[in-house]
Amino acid sequence: MKWSQINTPHFRLIFPNELGNTAQKTANTLETVYQPVGNTLKAYPKKISVILQNQTTVSNGFVTLLPRRTEFFITPPQDYTLLGTNNWLNILAVHEFRHVVQNQKALTGWTKAFQRIFGNNGQSLISFLAVPNWFWEGDAVGTETVLTPSGRGRIPTFDMAYRANLLSKEPYSYAKAACGSFKDFVPNHYVNGYLLTTYTKTRFGADAWEKILQGTYQFPFYPFSFSNNIKKQTGLTTEKLYGETISYFKNTWQKEIDQIEETAVNPLKTSENKYFTNYQYPQILPDGRILALKSGLSDIQQFVILDKEQNEEKLFDLGILNDAGMLSAAGTKIVWAENTFDPRWAQRDYSVIRLYDINTGIKRNITSKTRLASPALSPDGSKIAAVETSTGNRYSLVVLECSSGKELYRFSNPDNAFFLHPRWYNNEAFVAITLKNNAKAIADFNMEKGEEKELYHVENENIAHPVRLGEYLFFNSGISGIDNIFAVDLKTGERKVVTNRKFGAFNPAPSADAGMIYFNDFSAKGHRIVSMPFDWSKALKFDSAFYRPTRYFGKMLLQEAGENLLKTTPDSSFSIKKYRKSHIFNFYSWGIVTNSTGDNLNVGVSSQDLLSTTTLSAGYGYNSNEQRGQFYTNFSYQGWYPILDFSYTNTARSTEIYIDRDRNGPLDSLRKDSWNQQQLNFGLRLPLILTHSKYLESLTASVNTSLVTVYGYDLPVRYITESFNGTFGSMIYNLGYARQLKRAARDIAPKWAQSLSIYFRNTPFGGNISASLFAIQGNLYFPGFARHHSLRFRGSYQHQSQGNYRFGSPVTFPRGYGYTSFEDLSVGSIEYRMPLFDPDWELGRLLFLKRLKVNLFTDFAQGQSTIADGRTGTRNYQSFGFDLTSQFHFMRLSQQLEIGVRGIYKASEQQFIFQPLVIDIGF
Repeated sequence: MKWSQINTPHFRLIFPNELGNTAQKTANTLETVYQPVGNTLKAYPKKISVILQNQTTVSNGFVTLLPRRTEFFITPPQDYTLLGTNNWLNILAVHEFRHVVQNQKALTGWTKAFQRIFGNNGQSLISFLAVPNWFWEGDAVGTETVLTPSGRGRIPTFDMAYRANLLSKEPYSYAKAACGSFKDFVPNHYVNGYLLTTYTKTRFGADAWEKILQGTYQFPFYPFSFSNNIKKQTGLTTEKLYGETISYFKNTWQKEIDQIEETAVNPLKTSENKYFTNYQYPQILPDGRILALKSGLSDIQQFVILDKEQNEEKLFDLGILNDAGMLSAAGTKIVWAENTFDPRWAQRDYSVIRLYDINTGIKRNITSKTRLASPALSPDGSKIAAVETSTGNRYSLVVLECSSGKELYRFSNPDNAFFLHPRWYNNEAFVAITLKNNAKAIADFNMEKGEEKELYHVENENIAHPVRLGEYLFFNSGISGIDNIFAVDLKTGERKVVTNRKFGAFNPAPSADAGMIYFNDFSAKGHRIVSMPFDWSKALKFDSAFYRPTRYFGKMLLQEAGENLLKTTPDSSFSIKKYRKSHIFNFYSWGIVTNSTGDNLNVGVSSQDLLSTTTLSAGYGYNSNEQRGQFYTNFSYQGWYPILDFSYTNTARSTEIYIDRDRNGPLDSLRKDSWNQQQLNFGLRLPLILTHSKYLESLTASVNTSLVTVYGYDLPVRYITESFNGTFGSMIYNLGYARQLKRAARDIAPKWAQSLSIYFRNTPFGGNISASLFAIQGNLYFPGFARHHSLRFRGSYQHQSQGNYRFGSPVTFPRGYGYTSFEDLSVGSIEYRMPLFDPDWELGRLLFLKRLKVNLFTDFAQGQSTIADGRTGTRNYQSFGFDLTSQFHFMRLSQQLEIGVRGIYKASEQQFIFQPLVIDIGF
């Protein structure tokens, strides 16, 4: 790809050449928001690079310090609960730049000193440990809510689950709200953080968080520094601030729903679901049954069919769903969009249309390598309408032939309005949402006439999911502060309220005669499919009483910069220059780094170019075991199809070894020696993503050559794994394949998975070292005897020549035994993993225990080698044991940790041992 750049006073935009106009607009937007976004934290960042990514169909953005940059993925989401009525790049500019401001605010006091000494790695570590993730995202959501006309804080579905939880059961503790749960659905840290940060600003002033962060980052090293600074500014502990926040919102929401006279509904019966489960996007099938998308804590996304007799029929699990907030079925056909991936380039993916026929059970791709979303079937099943976002940031409504995927028609869009949720109402025409200049409309698109006609227009109202049936137009809207379904009579223009539910009603699916309407209705247990009769004459009138938009942020408008900062932006034209990908040196971290074993201490620098093509690290390391140091350099270039890896080390080594005085005599005293070893590694690596269904698949192949030179080794003997004086070269070949079923939140391991790795290393270049090793290892996962249990079989075989050198083994040796080299080694293992219980226990502020689980295992191995007289010597190993581990959060850090104990019975030695077990330390 060819790249360009724009430099403004505070930003450098780097973008593919075809995004020139988009980059100009984004540059103006960023300069407009620069000061307002930084005001309340009193932080105004130094210039930062903004990278516009146009090869992905994922809607996202992020900020990182490793190296310092922000990236915007330009494809807007079809999810109206995220987009609202905003321009997608506008909301990214405000939200992501607020994260840049937050990072800048950290550069004070001891945190700034830490950054100076250790680079951005040091700042990232302090920020991670000192400030919880709910603040980072909640504060950014609050900023986007105030400074744009339709940030997430203005969209009722954003806090809908939180609202349902508070009004339906006892509130969660602060620890559970901050750390999550395997037992209950806990709204994410974006929502929790938005409510906490908004309440604090509203009650204690716009500068409250600025003072809290200033105090925290001045000296962040003592426990609960963030909480203590909250108390200094508010007089409340974090727990009490959380308690006041949820009490305020609970009372506010309770008053709102007390005024609601709910419309009656009839829930469709489903299977018994013990945990939070969603049933969404109902579609009426020809036989009267209802198709829905099911997902939840215990279930990956799947299509199910529901009937009135409490029968739930599972059709199949979905791949990586490009969820548009809608579903389309016609007759017995279903269409939806899934993400597929470029096998090599991680920043290039696609959104393709898939089709399933319930009658035949055949599933197939309609398109390949496309960028299409929200597919909708015509009533006769012959055509598909979909929304396309091009890599040039142009939006289109296209019509495809269902049988072949051939494009039949493309509607013109000179103003580049964005489209959402097309839905056919006859075989030649469909309705869709159009979004332009923060206003939405429902328009009619007639393929036969080739024209677009606006049917219903609203200003800054987040409408979605239009369905036309005769002269009635149904749609969702959050205009009343709660999402509900409305209808408009296209003859008279009159609008009425179809549903009046307490938490949220979505995705209308009216019957053919409009006498019955199905939709998904939200509760604290998840979305459920319900039905209700529809009679236009009895529907509630829509009047000013229903206009109650969400405005919990209230006073923040005055505290920040006023509403709709981006209503008008400058139209400056910035100079566009070529961006050279040869800018590979970009040092972002330096200083001391320790590895997870604690044996090595490194002082060095790290570099990564802004397009993530080239990584470089260099420095000096000290090994505490041998008490020697080494100079190292690592280089990786990922701009070609195979990745190029290079490393060089110059190492001082030492050893201690007992040596026989003579063949029959006693051991001599311990001898010591020091020597120098230089190692040069060069390799090619090809990591491929093969995911195309519900199974996540990858294939990695690599070939490496290693050249080792040793000089200064003076002892007459050596350990078999240590080189002696001279030079030897080796070749290393790796091939790895993995395939695993997607996992639900409560799954302890994948239900179905397979992996295979093949390793070969030899010394084909001659020299004074001779060695070779071949190893193959495979894993198979199966469902256990109960839900969320897992059974794993692992097997491996290794052949190693018994020459004058031994390579390190890639094979997993039986637990409890030290590795022993054999000519032929066969190893097997059986594991059974299961959760014991999910207690959600708190031990004060120190510990929040989420899950206890156990892994029962048996390992066995047989090693064989040819001994001196030509006979084969055999040794068997077997061990039984358990891993008892806990998943928990320490001091309410957002990162989950997993630590436990391993018990092993070594059968051959009849010995029982215990070992500490660290599975995940979170860094």
